[in-house]
Amino acid sequence: MRTAQVVHLAASGLVRAAIALVVMMALTSPASSQEEQSDGAPLEILHGFTLIDGLGGQPVEDAALAIRGHTIMEVGTHHELQAQWANDPNVISVDLGGGFVLPGLIDAHIHLATAPNRENAEAELRRLLYSGVTAVRDMAGDGRALASLARDARLGEIQSPDIYYSALMAGPSFFDDPRPQASAAGEVAGKVPWMQAVTPDTDIVETVAAAKGTYAQGIKIYANLEPEEVNRITYEAHRQGMRVWAHTMVFPTRPLNVVRSGVDVVSHVCRLAWEGMAEAPSEYHHNQRPDFDKLSAEANVFTELFEEMKQRGTILDATLALYTEFDERMLLPGSPNPTPPQCDVDFARDLVRRAHAMGVDIVAGTDFSTPANDPFPALHKELEELVAHAGFTALEALTAATATAARALGVDKAIGTLEPGKDVNFVLLDADPIEDISNLRTVREVWKNAARFTRTDFVPAQVTAAESSSGSELDTSTPAAMLQSWVSMWQSYNLDWVDDLFVQDDRLTYFSSEFEGVIEGFDAVIEHHRGFGFVPGGTEPSAELWVERPVMKDLGETAVVGGVWYFGNREAPEDAGRGPMTIVLIPTPEGYRIVHMHFANYEPGA
Repeated sequence: MRTAQVVHLAASGLVRAAIALVVMMALTSPASSQEEQSDGAPLEILHGFTLIDGLGGQPVEDAALAIRGHTIMEVGTHHELQAQWANDPNVISVDLGGGFVLPGLIDAHIHLATAPNRENAEAELRRLLYSGVTAVRDMAGDGRALASLARDARLGEIQSPDIYYSALMAGPSFFDDPRPQASAAGEVAGKVPWMQAVTPDTDIVETVAAAKGTYAQGIKIYANLEPEEVNRITYEAHRQGMRVWAHTMVFPTRPLNVVRSGVDVVSHVCRLAWEGMAEAPSEYHHNQRPDFDKLSAEANVFTELFEEMKQRGTILDATLALYTEFDERMLLPGSPNPTPPQCDVDFARDLVRRAHAMGVDIVAGTDFSTPANDPFPALHKELEELVAHAGFTALEALTAATATAARALGVDKAIGTLEPGKDVNFVLLDADPIEDISNLRTVREVWKNAARFTRTDFVPAQVTAAESSSGSELDTSTPAAMLQSWVSMWQSYNLDWVDDLFVQDDRLTYFSSEFEGVIEGFDAVIEHHRGFGFVPGGTEPSAELWVERPVMKDLGETAVVGGVWYFGNREAPEDAGRGPMTIVLIPTPEGYRIVHMHFANYEPGA
């Protein structure tokens, strides 16, 4: 057995760091396509970690995974696997250096293409991947855009979790809603294979076949369908090998009848409340709200419902954090999260807690997105909510985002747990998520389809002053955080923050876009910022600064960040000043500090 050596490249000077940036920018994505994986891939034994396998058992210390190409061959302790292949000189041993390994996370409820925007979708997918999410379930959108994203994600052409998506079915009146109209742009909503209207006269065999032809993995049953139609869709979709995912309340079909139709997953815990109401609307509308004051999660009607779900194996996609995270920002026109607050949060928490206590399987899904500058996606909030308010242990929450989620998607033979025969999809954390579920935010590396992604390589697709942290504390813990903090400094023109972000000695060098020659030393850099109008405590800037196309590489003793800076009015970027930039950082006991900056200008109109 031979041991693979991990080489840490360290630049000895600023020139080498700058050269490293150029080389780094020329590299291809770390996610190589499956076709590039050789059938004769060597056996690798990954060790040096504690394993949380997703099967619900206790963590295994000093664990190891034997992998070949994209497949897990064996799981056990390091000693067991080392002994099993002790006589094979071709086995490669890789020490992951401590930490906690668990299956790749799955967000079972997202929307990437309601009104498709490829750039925004790729940015969200990249954040998901670098946060440990290796698969997602998209719950309806423009099937043309979703098919393209899913293909590119699977082939490694974009940095993304694998995408499993649905084709939507509903009663004809639902398609007056602007969302399906946006998802069918250029065509007629309700008459395209990924968004189909269903009536009693619909040829359901042909309709399901058309949906399957979009390469969707499941049918989403949305609204305005009688129980007979829900039953017909569910039966035929299962007959044709598709999953069936439904809203808990389909209007007028109530939750218990939805469950009895045999659907695989029901979404949105708050809409279960309609099962307890004497009267319910016959059609779906945004402003519908049950009378929560008349309901109790302990009521017999919910006991019957949850017993039926447990017996049938129906999974609840609670989307609990969707309700608890709601604020007025989500009501603003153009908001990415326009769902109105039609839920009593305490009731929702009680209902999830009751379902969980009765043995109903619950999956982690979100149905909302965190702000673009948040370093982590909404899934982490959902898991934290389940532990804090819904009676889950941390281990149970992890199962909701791994094994149960894989079953909800219908892909549990390939992902969701770390077992022989499964795909090489896992997350390496620095801290124990069983001890504290928020430790899911300590991602060090992510392996998706055997491609390896390092968290420190992640920066937001676009960092703007408006999106940066506006608090008094600057985060200098990682190169990505440093970039955001530097933009935040320009948002506030706060001279005090120059002290917090730059090395305070003569090593500091600064090439401004405004002047020729080098500015040397911390005192000179302070005066340079003062000349721009920076003052102690900050003031309103004259224009907005943002950074596009950021790239980053952590080299150990240095880190290099590059991108294109813009300064002006973001609504009219063609009129803004802009140019390439390079930032060189060094680690210190207090966090990263800027040791070199270089700005240049693009010619007007370039």
